[in-house]
Amino acid sequence: MARTTRRAFLRHIAGLGTLASAPLLGACASLPANAPIALLQPFASPTPANAEAIAAGLSQLPLAPIGIARGIYPGRVAWAHDPRAARWDGVGGAWWQEDNIAQERVDRMLSNALQTVTGQSSDAQAWHALFRHFNSLRRRPGANYERGQQIAIKVNLNACMSRDYAGNGSFVSPAVVYALLRQLVSFANVAPSDITVYDATRYLPDCVFDKCDTPELEGAHFVDWAGGDGREQYARDSDSQITWSADMNGNPAYLPTCVTRADYHINLASLKGHTLAGLAGCAENWLGALLADLDGKPTMDSARATNLPGYMAAQDFDAGRPGRVWPQQPMGAYNPLVDLMSHPHLGGKTLLCLMDGLYVAPHQSAEITNACRWQSSPFRGHWTASLFASQDGVAIDSVALDFLRAEPTVAGLPEVMPANSTADNYLHEAALLGNPPSGTRYHATHGARSLGVHEHWNTPRDRRYSRNLGKGSGIELIRV
Repeated sequence: MARTTRRAFLRHIAGLGTLASAPLLGACASLPANAPIALLQPFASPTPANAEAIAAGLSQLPLAPIGIARGIYPGRVAWAHDPRAARWDGVGGAWWQEDNIAQERVDRMLSNALQTVTGQSSDAQAWHALFRHFNSLRRRPGANYERGQQIAIKVNLNACMSRDYAGNGSFVSPAVVYALLRQLVSFANVAPSDITVYDATRYLPDCVFDKCDTPELEGAHFVDWAGGDGREQYARDSDSQITWSADMNGNPAYLPTCVTRADYHINLASLKGHTLAGLAGCAENWLGALLADLDGKPTMDSARATNLPGYMAAQDFDAGRPGRVWPQQPMGAYNPLVDLMSHPHLGGKTLLCLMDGLYVAPHQSAEITNACRWQSSPFRGHWTASLFASQDGVAIDSVALDFLRAEPTVAGLPEVMPANSTADNYLHEAALLGNPPSGTRYHATHGARSLGVHEHWNTPRDRRYSRNLGKGSGIELIRV
């Protein structure tokens, strides 16, 4: 797709005011009452300053929100930080071992984050608020979680290429998975048998499975690439072929049945950079839900099978192997991550976005070592020891991107975050979904005009967004 010029984009943005004043979601009137849609809100047109910034590709412009914030407290992102939660010496063993993560502190971090996102004073009230808010957007006002409804939890297990993986690669920590499952069972009244933890293109490692193999969680489902030893192998739903909003020139992609049969989704990502997309956030986490064939057989590399990298590259990418070279995509270009964020079974079912930042690798293929201790404030040579939560998938990825860009151990890597990175592109497309800079008509929107709010903080030191400063309708970052 051709690059959007500054003049063309300003003409495009000038017409958004009319869209913003149009009747609310008239196109959605024919949706069934149980349609798995996400937030349906009117679209807010960007200010001229925002339009100038996007058109020029200035992804660093601070305090210039675009899109419509989501959530009980719109645009709110909770950041739980406890240095004592991550206590690995960086020398012996692995970061994910029980002695290296303080489970009770992770439990408290998740509790604080949940209560902060929802504005509630107890964990039970927080979950009730999340379910009621979600269902109110699906024409079920006041409805809470009901026993028998299925909850799918998409975890990032990128490093786990075998069931007995014991290395120091980056994946979601066992302690966070365990804390989340206990929250659902103890405070949301969810039966373990109604919960599925999955990554369809990786192995669910022993360290995660064994951690959650407890009497209180008996019956919970764990779905991965191959199954076995208590895990279940994914099953492809042949009726769930993904419809992309551009001609991908790749093989078809499908979803697993644990996704299509779910009533709710929790997106549990792992904070880190990414050598192709710039950020491995909640949007990129959906890639592990895709099922595709390569050379006539199922592949763990479903993104390449469907030719997604060619549309996702935030910088020139060359893995040094045939078929793994992709040029950088410009700002104002179609991005398939937006199709996943707006898909009825993925972003459309998402109750909550979480991001595990206990130990952060510089990118998806890197090992976690002492060199990964962050130097920026407030970490100052310690592990990140953080957990993020939000109802707004665009906002949480925007915050994650700001943290990565402010951190020398990540931002200084040209293969992850070069100065000309276009990692913001999918966030602009998602925030301006109804009339995005690329001009793409995204298929799975169900009339939604925006998938969330995007902006950048004022400074890396203050870490304040427009809502923190009482100056706008963008992001609110709250440290707990």
